[in-house]
Amino acid sequence: MKKTILFILVPVIFFSCIKEDPLPTDNTNNLLFFYERTENGNLQVYKYDGNTETNLSNDNNYDYWWIKVSPDKKRFLCYRSPKHAGVNSYTTCELMMFNVDGSNGHVIIPLHAYGWQIQAHAKWSPDGTKILGIAKCTDPSINDLVPRGRIVVFNTDGTNPVIISKFKHEVADPAWSPDGNKVVYVGPSDIADESNPEKAEIYQATLNQTNMSLENPIRLTFDNLYCYDPAWSPDGNWIAYSKGAFINLIWKENHDIYKCRPDGSEDVLVLHDGKVNGVPTWIPDGKRLIFHVLGLNGPPPFSLYSCSANGNEKKLILSNDGIYRSSPTAIEK
Repeated sequence: MKKTILFILVPVIFFSCIKEDPLPTDNTNNLLFFYERTENGNLQVYKYDGNTETNLSNDNNYDYWWIKVSPDKKRFLCYRSPKHAGVNSYTTCELMMFNVDGSNGHVIIPLHAYGWQIQAHAKWSPDGTKILGIAKCTDPSINDLVPRGRIVVFNTDGTNPVIISKFKHEVADPAWSPDGNKVVYVGPSDIADESNPEKAEIYQATLNQTNMSLENPIRLTFDNLYCYDPAWSPDGNWIAYSKGAFINLIWKENHDIYKCRPDGSEDVLVLHDGKVNGVPTWIPDGKRLIFHVLGLNGPPPFSLYSCSANGNEKKLILSNDGIYRSSPTAIEK
């Protein structure tokens, strides 16, 4: 049976009809938020300055999603898929780069370039000179001719891809540490059962800059729950991630935000409120996390929220019936 990249095809087409009272709106005066937004079947990438939403891709002939702004705030990455393919359409997407105002959009890695069956999770290096991502491909350098999800690094124009995860198992959701010396990712706790999402755990490894390979992987989480979407704090002291029983994504409940130390010494519950709190990322000063939310008792599905780094003061950023917003990131204005 054919395998797919481990655990990246997370269900996202859930909705709720029951409303709850909204929480206080977050203070966004010093931040710009970037995210994907779905409305009336159109999936585009947007910016929000605290007052106005701006469509940055502005092309209803395609779906655009997974926006990541460069460290110098001058460009952003996103994936483009055929119209109505939707978020997480990894098998049909190509990677694009735009100026931060949405101009000069161009493909940097076409569909199935380099023999990749899938590409996903592109993120900038801290210095903005490289891009980290996932590619489903073979790795002849370790005599592994089975296509698997592997962590790759490539130039910002899409050239010179290098596989840095020399593993004979699937990996997903990579993220570079702020100093560029480590990579956090999702991998299986049981290689014999690697397609089981309940075996998905958070790992961290050192990036050998000389031979461009990951070394000395450390397992950071230990449970029988689905762990995913790790994100480093700006100071490198914590890794935030989401965790919950995989089936709860169907019931739209109890996917919590945790944070762990990069050495595995602590694993701390940040936010548990019965909702699905997904794709947590840190704001630039590290004081708050932003994420999307859905749940059986509201708010409207895929609303954007924030909370303090300790899980307090959950506040609304954006929420509308019939409009889905997800995978947010933020930069300072």
